[in-house]
Amino acid sequence: MKLKTHYVFSLGVISLVLVFLSNNFFVSFFVAAYSSILGNSLIDKIGHRELLTGRGYIPVRSPLTHTYPRSVLWGLLPTIPLIFLIHYMYGYYALIEVLVSGVIVGPTHMFLDMFTEAGVYVKKRGRWRRFALAHYRYDNPVVNGLAIFAGFMLLLIAYYITNSYYYF
Repeated sequence: MKLKTHYVFSLGVISLVLVFLSNNFFVSFFVAAYSSILGNSLIDKIGHRELLTGRGYIPVRSPLTHTYPRSVLWGLLPTIPLIFLIHYMYGYYALIEVLVSGVIVGPTHMFLDMFTEAGVYVKKRGRWRRFALAHYRYDNPVVNGLAIFAGFMLLLIAYYITNSYYYF
C-alpha cells in the first residue's frame, strides 16, 4: 500500500482504540497521528530497498521490519520521545495511550501489506516465507481508496464516540 494509505488507516484504528482508554478525542488524535506518521515511515524506510535487475529497479521488502513481532518493536521506537513528553505533561494515564499506540501501529501496517503482492514475512521451518492474503499492486487506486475510506470512517466513529451529539 502507499504510505499515505498506511497513515490514514493506522490513524483511524489507533484513534478508535485510544478513545476507549481516555475518552478525549483530541489527545488520542494527536498521539495517534504522531505514532502513525513516524511508525509507518520508519517501517517503510528501513524495510524497503530496491534491487537492480535486468528490468530496472524493483522494490523488495525485508524481514527486518515486515514481520508481525518486529513491527511492534519498530512501531514502539518512534514513540519513545513522545513517552517522555506526555509523561511530563499528563502523567501516567496518557503514558498508557502512547505505549498502546506504538504497539498498534506496526500490526496495522502489516495488515495492509498482507493485501499487496509482496505480503509480509512469516517464519516457516526456519526460513522466512512471504505471506499475502491478496496480490494487489501496492499502488492500486481502488484498494488504497478503500483502506483510506475505512481509516477515515474509523476516525469518525472515534470522534462521535467521544462527542455524543444527537440530532433529531
